[in-house]
Amino acid sequence: MILSIIKAGGFFKLFLVLIISGVKFVFAPPFALYDARYNFIETFLSTTIGGLLGVIFFFYLSEIILDLFKKVWPVIRSYFFRHDVTPVHETKKIVSDASRKKQFSRKNKFIVNTRRKYGLWGIAILTPILLSIPLGTFLASKYFKNKKSILLSLAISVVCWSLIMTSFYTIFGIKHH
Repeated sequence: MILSIIKAGGFFKLFLVLIISGVKFVFAPPFALYDARYNFIETFLSTTIGGLLGVIFFFYLSEIILDLFKKVWPVIRSYFFRHDVTPVHETKKIVSDASRKKQFSRKNKFIVNTRRKYGLWGIAILTPILLSIPLGTFLASKYFKNKKSILLSLAISVVCWSLIMTSFYTIFGIKHH
């Protein structure tokens, strides 16, 4: 099926479907069905492959970023957050790190609550349709340590959502004229 797409001169459309699937998965099935004019099988396979490639790419990129951050953060912190001794009369109010409250956005609260209540599978299920593959994969890499479980859960989620969304748009979608 994929070979027929490439032979028919649709390499660029296939490339777009793969990229969209790997970055913002929720837009890939409608694009594949309506803009690229793929059938059910072609849409399912191309969005699944693109989503899986995105998960793998962003998983290993996340590991690199997190490792780099662990190495560089102490240097940055020591440079920008020095605790100099300042005479009390020169400051109106001394604010300690402990007294500052971190501000959480709705999205941050949602992610933290999902992680606490549902764990890795909660993040994995929401990744393709709500969080995006780059963000969901980064969060899974950051908060969970078992690489095989992370990749497996994200892969299962991508395959399931590809099947669900492709089926939905095929059955209930807008037809071309």
